[in-house]
Amino acid sequence: MQSYDEVEGFEYWNIEAWRGFIKGHILPLHNLTSRLLKLRGFILMIVGTSGKTTLSEVERKRSDILPFLLGGIKEDGEYKDNSLSKLVRLTLGIYVNPKEWITLEREEELRAFDYVNVRTEDTQFLEFLKKLNDAALKIIKLVELEPLEVAEKDIEEIIEKPEKLLEIIRSIYVKCLQVSANHNYYTFFSLSTKTLPFKYMITAYPKLQDNFELFKKFFGLVKVFEPIISEPKVREEYTIYGHLKDGLCYSLYDLNTAIWDNISSEVVKSVFSYISASPSDLKQEYAQKVQQQLEEIKWKFPAYVEMSYGGYSRHVYTITGPILSKHRLDEYTTGDHPWSSSRSYYQTVRPRWLSESRECSISLLKLLDELAPALLLSIHSFELKISNGELEIVRG
Repeated sequence: MQSYDEVEGFEYWNIEAWRGFIKGHILPLHNLTSRLLKLRGFILMIVGTSGKTTLSEVERKRSDILPFLLGGIKEDGEYKDNSLSKLVRLTLGIYVNPKEWITLEREEELRAFDYVNVRTEDTQFLEFLKKLNDAALKIIKLVELEPLEVAEKDIEEIIEKPEKLLEIIRSIYVKCLQVSANHNYYTFFSLSTKTLPFKYMITAYPKLQDNFELFKKFFGLVKVFEPIISEPKVREEYTIYGHLKDGLCYSLYDLNTAIWDNISSEVVKSVFSYISASPSDLKQEYAQKVQQQLEEIKWKFPAYVEMSYGGYSRHVYTITGPILSKHRLDEYTTGDHPWSSSRSYYQTVRPRWLSESRECSISLLKLLDELAPALLLSIHSFELKISNGELEIVRG
């Protein structure tokens, strides 16, 4: 297993370097998302949330926000490519019904502005903004930095120059890429330490060992499992650490998850397509890169845990000191199963859980050794959990 000591620009042992990373990447991301959220709040003060405010009322109060509601609606009631009003709907959840607007505009006896109401809705991109904003703010506060305030003039500038909205979205996209574990070793650190034996943590990050108590507190690392083994050195090496809830690594992991889970969704991609022809699927790209790295070292999942026949499976081992003494396989199956003695029976039942238990004698230390490379790289194909004297491997 490699050490990350020689990675240029990645001083994981330097607390000031961590603050520099957060100041240079997380702080701007928080400011950018705050601008869009404050813009939404500003527009909502004018249009309200009841869905009863007409365009005429908006025109009287702030006619300069009308382009945000009507810009880029075609004569057939559809949005033009790169429509401003569609972008505002997708990002901020504020809109008018475009077909209703066009229909009433065609009525010569009516003034459409008097009848078309401004509506609001929750959008996936808006939820994404909130998640980014909340996670970034938590990280900023953990290292005792102050968030950058969004001034009223910043919002007025967007109203005056709607193209600024696109600039902000482009900057958010770039920051998401830069902050993601795909492109940033500081964020990768939070993935690699989510569930990792101490032996492999200090192999990958040797300089943590010199002052581990200090780093443990700064990163929010917490002991999640300590094997009942008499030998102190072995016990220390195979003690597993994870993330303290709301600590620095936990919050960085949470931020990266928000980016991965949202940036490839259709709604979020439709927003980022305004500024990028092919928005990245960061989670898939990371999985492919990890798979390639594991293949290069010829890593394979332990054969004795390969008792899955497709679908979702859970392997539960009873821990007895350094030995796994009992194994239970729970599997959610949707069809024929090798355990079946009657093929027709399993063809007719609905998807269900199957469970099988057996005695076993597996070295806990050997299993952790074999899983360590994948745990360090945070592979997606399984999750390791340890609690209440049981080791659980979830695959699916």
